[in-house]
Amino acid sequence: MSKVGKSFTILIVAVMLVSSVGTTAFFFNNIVEDRNSKISSLESQIENQTSEIEEFNSQISNLKGQITNLTSANLETALGATEVPYNSPHNMPTPLLYNHLYITGSVKNTGKGTAYNAGLQVVAYSANGTLEIDMTVPLADSSSTFGTNLSTIIYGNGSLKLGNLLTTQTVEIDIGIFHEGAVSNWTITPVWTNSQ
Repeated sequence: MSKVGKSFTILIVAVMLVSSVGTTAFFFNNIVEDRNSKISSLESQIENQTSEIEEFNSQISNLKGQITNLTSANLETALGATEVPYNSPHNMPTPLLYNHLYITGSVKNTGKGTAYNAGLQVVAYSANGTLEIDMTVPLADSSSTFGTNLSTIIYGNGSLKLGNLLTTQTVEIDIGIFHEGAVSNWTITPVWTNSQ
């Protein structure tokens, strides 16, 4: 074969090789573009489904809140309290040995569920900041007295067993908590659980 024939053959082989590589590159480029388009479409679907999941989770949370509202108790108080000194005229003719915090009023369950283990958390401090009372007393239907320690328990006749308050039920409060020292500020907070 002559040089021209060899050159022509090499040229044809080169053109075929370049053409084959170009066709292959074009073919794979189309496949890659198609796959990239599918990936983009799937990513968009994932974003849409993630958004739907978040919306469903929000709806579930909202429904759980509604269920809680429909089954939970809510205690509302109308209470007054006063510190009664041991030598108050109310205690005469015989003065008492200790002061007592006297709590009166009412507690009503305005929720849709029963208030289990219902009571009043009473925390009281003396003028110098000393903690004198820190106890939970039941919602007593009649006059009940409680002592805060072994010395003052002589005036305590009430059981500290907490009770239940049904929905829309109101209980009248008439409680005395005997303690050592004198209290000048206090908080009285209704407490309960929504299950037994």
